[in-house]
Amino acid sequence: MTKAELIEEVHKGYGKDLTKKQVAEIVDGVFFTMSEYFVKARVTKGHTPKLTYPGFGTFKKKKRMARKGRNPKTGGIMTIPSSLSLTFAPGQELKRRMNK
Repeated sequence: MTKAELIEEVHKGYGKDLTKKQVAEIVDGVFFTMSEYFVKARVTKGHTPKLTYPGFGTFKKKKRMARKGRNPKTGGIMTIPSSLSLTFAPGQELKRRMNK
């Protein structure tokens, strides 16, 4: 699903009193707020930043440690640097609806 398709679906289902531009601004605002939270949140030993939306699922920010890897082109050993990523775990309601 593309951004335009998402906006169209939200507008058809829930935004009857709103224009598509207003729906787009709301969708953009939600995703911008989510991304800002994960950009600013710090991963520590005792705290994993997460965003939970009941019925949909949970996004978690994780830190991947540096590790050894193999260059597939040359076969040589290389170090893969540490990085931050997001994981998603679907909620029970979403799992149930997908497996109907």
